Amino acid sequence: REACEARGCTWCSTDVPNAPWCFFPEDSPYGYARSGNAEKTDKGWRVTLNKRQALTLFGNDISPIVLEVEFQTKDRLRFKLYDPNKQRFEVPLKISGPGVTAEEANYEVEF
Repeated sequence: REACEARGCTWCSTDVPNAPWCFFPEDSPYGYARSGNAEKTDKGWRVTLNKRQALTLFGNDISPIVLEVEFQTKDRLRFKLYDPNKQRFEVPLKISGPGVTAEEANYEVEF
């Protein structure tokens, strides 16, 4: 508990199996925040994220990053995080789906 709180995290013990007891609060200086509004695409949504502050936990952080959310089937969602300023190799794996709308999906996406 002490190490958790010393990092600026929130400690909350729980009886829920596999739930974390130590986590970053919503207003944490770590992580990323949305830059602007989510953009609707043909298959879902795209949003740009910027690093919140200069603080880093792991080093070599990328900012900005893009999050793409694709509604592939009623039960399958694909999300992709990438550096929009640097191209990298991606495995040429073709996953086809009928492309459903958010209203047809058995899940919800919130930004």
